[in-house]
Amino acid sequence: MEEEKKSDETKEETKTDEKKENILVIKKSTVFIIAAVIVIFIVGIIGLRMAGFFNGGNNTTNGVEMIASDSPILGDSDADVFLVEFSDYECPYCQAAEGTNFQVISRLKQSDPLWEAPIPKVIEEYVDTGKVKLVFRQYPIHENAKKAAEAAKCAQEQDKFWDYHEILFEKYEALSATDLKKYAADLELDLNQFNQCLDSGKYKNSVENDMNDGRSLGVSGTPTFFIGNEEKGYEKIVGAESFSEFKGIIDLKISV
Repeated sequence: MEEEKKSDETKEETKTDEKKENILVIKKSTVFIIAAVIVIFIVGIIGLRMAGFFNGGNNTTNGVEMIASDSPILGDSDADVFLVEFSDYECPYCQAAEGTNFQVISRLKQSDPLWEAPIPKVIEEYVDTGKVKLVFRQYPIHENAKKAAEAAKCAQEQDKFWDYHEILFEKYEALSATDLKKYAADLELDLNQFNQCLDSGKYKNSVENDMNDGRSLGVSGTPTFFIGNEEKGYEKIVGAESFSEFKGIIDLKISV
């Protein structure tokens, strides 16, 4: 009986040792898994920094140009912060962001009495004072907006992009081909050059390029904005947010 007890005690001791070893293995495995997750997270952050999602990127994000070679840019060449706008001339919220669709602006002010159209204020406080460059990229979703986008690029060919662009946002309810040519005449553009440019679809591929870049950058609707530069990375704003939202991000990018 005594030998049997000793035998049982030995078995219990063996089981206890095995449990301790199993617990130790589990602990080591847990530590290894946690370490692996941390390493993956760090590698991911480094990758995103290199892609431009965080500070330390450049004007390409995931290999996509944030600013195309033919993008119209408004502002002082020495300004080091960009506001890149992907927009549609027929989009009601794009118009509100530009300060032109008063029906939508009224609704936005009902929700937020302090709401202000961002683009006019950004131009007044940051572009005109040499702190920010405004970049416009075409993202036409609505029926007439695509041809209007091409027309704006035809006007850009004659150094009148921003004047023509302003008219398109003011006359957003009249964007037929006839209207587009009339606006060119109002600006005293070379009509032969403009009409040939528009009728031939000369800038159709350029507009498509803007849209493709936008999709690759995560643009799924308009308006969508990116604020930043090649050293500080870009922050994204979706929709016709109030100027205060833009101001906070711009001031942060300028101060860094």
